[in-house]
Amino acid sequence: MADAGAAPAAAAPEREPILGMDVEEEKFLKETAAKIAVSSVTHPLLATKTLMQLGHEPFSLSTGKTLIVAGRNAYFLPNAFSYAKQLAETHPAGWAVLMTGFDSAALALIAGRYTTRWATKYLDTHFAEMGGKAEHEGEDERKLTDQQSFRRMLRAAIRDSTVRTVAVFVARPFTVVCIRQIAQLIGGEGKYLNVAQGLRVILTEEGLGGLFSGVIPQLCAELIMVWGCHMVTYAAERALTRSGIDQGDDKEKAEKDYKEAQRLIGLFTPHIVSPFSYPYSVVSTVMACVGSGLVVSFLPYNPTFNNWQDCYEYLRPHGLKRGARLFLREQTGAVSVGMDKQLYASNKHFA
Repeated sequence: MADAGAAPAAAAPEREPILGMDVEEEKFLKETAAKIAVSSVTHPLLATKTLMQLGHEPFSLSTGKTLIVAGRNAYFLPNAFSYAKQLAETHPAGWAVLMTGFDSAALALIAGRYTTRWATKYLDTHFAEMGGKAEHEGEDERKLTDQQSFRRMLRAAIRDSTVRTVAVFVARPFTVVCIRQIAQLIGGEGKYLNVAQGLRVILTEEGLGGLFSGVIPQLCAELIMVWGCHMVTYAAERALTRSGIDQGDDKEKAEKDYKEAQRLIGLFTPHIVSPFSYPYSVVSTVMACVGSGLVVSFLPYNPTFNNWQDCYEYLRPHGLKRGARLFLREQTGAVSVGMDKQLYASNKHFA
């Protein structure tokens, strides 16, 4: 039996804060570091996708069925992983070429995250009623009427739109440099060496406006995602409350099924909305190179665009879905025969 007079166990010493940060700031910093680490792993796919969006398809086509073993015959571009492998094998830099633009991409991520955090806090402090009063926040969806749920959704969408708009504009200069660093691989150029030098070159040659090339279509893509996700989620969750999925005899199982259905709604909603926003992402990438002086910004790669709407119309027939898929990338545009007698995609303005 323990001695009643024994001294209580000493409390664990409080951990010293990192650089004087509070717990919330430290957590945010760790999450940002984790996202950068993940970004470093996925950046080769980002570089590959950017080249695809720019219409750079230098590797031969294959033939197959549109549904793998069924469907009509079609020409297919190499999948994203095959594209990355062939790019690394044919470029003098080898596999390192796939990390082109990572410095700019990392800074764009950091700028976007910190701006989002700051803008959210600023709205909560100074514009608490933007989009409406904060009613029913955190309340169970099943306890709300359609009108109450809609008002909550509308407020969240308005505030998210405001925050995303600010974040897009702050991060855009780094995004532009990243895209141009990758785009210069097409012509084998070395104009944009790193993020600092790239920003300086753009400011010198194009002025402040050059740092925001393509920002409007990017903003369109972001806002379509914000509003689309909020509206689809609202509709799906209101339908879920009427489905009776949580009304079974086994209350515990019914509640578990309801929560799982909510999780699936959150998981699939971005994939439902993404096809509507993706064309604007492609236009944003192409417009980021306008005025750069890179080979890809001139004929025969692209004509001169006066604005992003011109670019959208030019890409409308076959180019708005460039890079949308990692696999089964069907070539729906023109095809040409190369010097090696292989078939290639012909995405240039004229061959």
